Amino acid sequence: MYKIFKIVLLIILSGSIFFSCTPSEKYLRSKSMNIPAGAAYVKVLVKVENDSFKIRSDSGLRVIDKKNSRIVHESKSAGLNFYPEKISSIYLIESDKNILYVNNTGYRGKIELHNILGKIYIVNILSIEEYLYSVVPSEMPASWNIEALKAQAVAARTYSYYHIIKNSSKNVYDVDSTTNFQVYKGIASETPSSIEAVTKTSGTIMTYNYEPIIAYFHSTSGGKTSDDKDVWSGADLPYLESVECRYSENSPHYTWTTELTMDEIAKALSAKYKRVDSIRKISFKKDNDRVISVEIVHNNGTINLTGNQYRLLFPPQKLKSTYFTAKKIDKKLVINGRGWGHGVGMCQWGAKGRSEKGIKYDEILKYYYKNIKFQKISNNSLAQKKGSIHLVN
Repeated sequence: MYKIFKIVLLIILSGSIFFSCTPSEKYLRSKSMNIPAGAAYVKVLVKVENDSFKIRSDSGLRVIDKKNSRIVHESKSAGLNFYPEKISSIYLIESDKNILYVNNTGYRGKIELHNILGKIYIVNILSIEEYLYSVVPSEMPASWNIEALKAQAVAARTYSYYHIIKNSSKNVYDVDSTTNFQVYKGIASETPSSIEAVTKTSGTIMTYNYEPIIAYFHSTSGGKTSDDKDVWSGADLPYLESVECRYSENSPHYTWTTELTMDEIAKALSAKYKRVDSIRKISFKKDNDRVISVEIVHNNGTINLTGNQYRLLFPPQKLKSTYFTAKKIDKKLVINGRGWGHGVGMCQWGAKGRSEKGIKYDEILKYYYKNIKFQKISNNSLAQKKGSIHLVN
């Protein structure tokens, strides 16, 4: 009792909370989430902090120590400062009105904090549908045709379920808030059109063999999408085949030109590989017009990369895709390219063009993802076994 009282007193006096290095092992799908039973939740890593930060709410805060499920702090309106070096447990922070601000960014749902090797992992836990309110306009302009937005909502929802099941509640988070997964900006990016797109497709996902597909999407195909096996080594999913995509031609990234000097390439390689010296030769191997492998010979050896690994060496605005041709002129490569992104799955600009031609969201998705089925998450949406989900036709 003395220890608990001491923690509460420290919170009141200093506004600080103490965390442990033990990751959460539960998936937090409980009645305490204030979301209907059977709803599905996603754990989104929104930030990793080395320094102090503040969490506040206009309707008060409640802090729960997950080690013993005790409420260690509760206030009607206040903010708390968190200091990584003083953390001694895992804490769940919630607000009666379901909006929490981490510094100045607002999030629905709840916040869970983990200290992992001295860094605080700030994880937003919320329903998938509310998560998508922000993801859809963060990934696609909210002003686009509603059918394109609905296609984006279904693709993003499917992608979320894929990763939730894959992680199977063992990790601190399912996805992060960056382009590593899907861009998520909290409540600030929500719009009426994005909420409409999510609501009108509520619970709908794409499946193949009764499992959610990994619904990759990208900005611009440049005329045709890529087969996943030509981008990621060892991949070859039957629903991610290359298709023609003429409706993306209005994208500003449909065609582009850039230059890379040998020094730029050597510098980019040096950030990942040791002892990179002056480049002597670069060879590109292509399939279906996309670069699938790159061999770079330098004075200290040879580096072999996939086309996508090579693309990711550079800022995305510099080398936008693997759909390019390159010509060496003096000490630089002049590159003529098409499209933006990895090129796999739904082309967002293609979805826009199709929607403007009157094509509905389900037909858009069936074009980009082959032989998929649309199914809805049932009321008992979470897994009974093998991390699967219950589906209804």
